[in-house]
Amino acid sequence: MAILRQADMITSESTSGVVGRRIGGPNSGATQMTAGLNTLAPGSIITYHSHPDAEIMHYVIEGDVECVLDGHRITLHAGDGALAPVNVKHSFENRSGALAKFITAGTTIGATREDHKLDHPSHGPIPKYVVFAEDVVPSYPWTGTERFDVMNASFGSSTLLFSKGVIAPGSLGPPHFHPKTEEFMYCLEGELTAMYKGEEFPLHAGDMLLAEPGAQHAIFNASSETATLIAIHPTTAPVRELVDWAPSKPLPTISSN
Repeated sequence: MAILRQADMITSESTSGVVGRRIGGPNSGATQMTAGLNTLAPGSIITYHSHPDAEIMHYVIEGDVECVLDGHRITLHAGDGALAPVNVKHSFENRSGALAKFITAGTTIGATREDHKLDHPSHGPIPKYVVFAEDVVPSYPWTGTERFDVMNASFGSSTLLFSKGVIAPGSLGPPHFHPKTEEFMYCLEGELTAMYKGEEFPLHAGDMLLAEPGAQHAIFNASSETATLIAIHPTTAPVRELVDWAPSKPLPTISSN
């Protein structure tokens, strides 16, 4: 299963006001990682817990979330992220009057959860695995794409590379494959096109593409509007092998602005 459409994703309400959507994992054919989208209604909470067998990334895409991470009280806004390493306790609460949403990702499928009582507040330095949007330095890996690595080894991850790409009309990521690892590509905003094993497919907002090891793939923007992609790798240093491929139709000219 290459593309998991938003309409086909499994959703469930794990606790009052918290709706989870499985955007990637065994339901999409993945064997190396899993990803979800949590929507928190105003006043809802994911209680304090830890995972003894997994580190989990949390990336806020909408609204504000009050996070407690190993005793630290932190407000996360859209564009901020927090990694919960193995055995690090964490919780999330929506104290605002609007919905809050965040993406989760990890490399342990079926991670164990252990619940805890809330710790006393910590007044020490905020851990480096809490990443605020303003602290992420963008890169420009190819023409028309701005990339933000919001979680990688430099921020403390030992298992994940989690990136956001802002993709201008006409921008094409180099076609490639990963010899030993999977890749998730989640269309967050806009309309993109995915190449998977030589074929082209539309990737709408809310859709997820899984590229398994060895599967040739690429993402490009054939539309007239900027789009945003979340790319997730089950390693901090993915190996890429480039391949020869070109879109079937000419792409828009990339604006110089």
